[in-house]
Amino acid sequence: MRLGIYCDSGVNGGHEEMLKRLILALVQSPGIVSFHILVPTQNKPMSDFASDIAAQHRQVVVTPLPFTTESIHGNPLALLATSWSTAAKLRALNLTKLVIAQGTIVSAMTGLLAARLARTTAVSYIPLIDDAAQAGAPIAERVKSRVKRALYQLPHQYITLNDHLREKLLKQAPDTPAAILENYVDNRFSRSTLTRETARSSLGLPRSGKFICAQIGRIHFQHKRQSFLLAAIEKHPDAFANSIVLIVGDGPDADKLQQAVKGSEVLSRCVRIIGPQADVLPYILASDVVVLPSAYEGVPLVMIEAVLAGRPIVASQVSALSSYLPAELLFPVHDHDAFVEKIFSAPAYPLSGLTDSFRVRFSREAFDAQAQEVLLQPVPQRRVAAHLEHNTADLGTK
Repeated sequence: MRLGIYCDSGVNGGHEEMLKRLILALVQSPGIVSFHILVPTQNKPMSDFASDIAAQHRQVVVTPLPFTTESIHGNPLALLATSWSTAAKLRALNLTKLVIAQGTIVSAMTGLLAARLARTTAVSYIPLIDDAAQAGAPIAERVKSRVKRALYQLPHQYITLNDHLREKLLKQAPDTPAAILENYVDNRFSRSTLTRETARSSLGLPRSGKFICAQIGRIHFQHKRQSFLLAAIEKHPDAFANSIVLIVGDGPDADKLQQAVKGSEVLSRCVRIIGPQADVLPYILASDVVVLPSAYEGVPLVMIEAVLAGRPIVASQVSALSSYLPAELLFPVHDHDAFVEKIFSAPAYPLSGLTDSFRVRFSREAFDAQAQEVLLQPVPQRRVAAHLEHNTADLGTK
């Protein structure tokens, strides 16, 4: 097999970390004759990772991409030009299949279009899935939904994270096969000898006497909703009077976050903006609780990391998170009061059983075996397009 991995994201976030783990799971497989990684030079962490892998494995070749999906966003001419040039690269590589890392169905669209132009089998890896617009939605929203539905037909196969996301994909692309591949987390999160007290000391935090809450992830108000956390603190200042709230990460709303904290006496007293960190384990271990008030999620790495490290994580009840976390650790997505209540009650939740199940479910051994089973086999044939029989409804309906 001549396998290609495609990533044109300029961001090095959770999706990219999962892609790295997929590469590591596949790179030494005996069934792969050549392994090609297409990655932007502008994404230095991903580019450096690919170069390191190529230096260690003779069959790996890195093909640099001179653009990112962000650099051509909203520019149809640039999308067309990059798709044609990337298709030419794919024709020269003559790949058996191309695995395309997608944050959404719109991101990495160049890779999908290029694969189609080059007649290369395209496998979409862990895209988040949009719900179809409702019949009563505005016309612009319904048109956008129909366009996206057409885009969902482009991949020859999907790889997603759980049954919930697979069912959502099947609603958008009922004829496209979709396989499930859950991620893994390094076992150092469950085997660290670092204690809460030593972790706090190493980070310059009080060893005792303070309740510490951490939010770890990309600073993006629409997705990760750091703004929701800030609003909850301001609504319940007394609850956080003896707390330290750590916000770890970087992203497009980092400046807004800084301004919001500086402009509020309540927030300035308890919120500490840490910035991006190469290793988040000490911050997890130093905390009494980790929070994830996201508007949407797939299977967030920080959720798995926190549970493996023995720290409760309080998450918004979105997507399929209820299939991973108990009700005691979930809150209704728009409810500040329930969020705050869960934050301070979560440390009392008995976490050991959940930790044990996560240790098995998200092990590297399980991931590697499943990744090879899914990706080293031929892509299943598309099912007969049964949806064509009822595809004459108005815009926005199924």
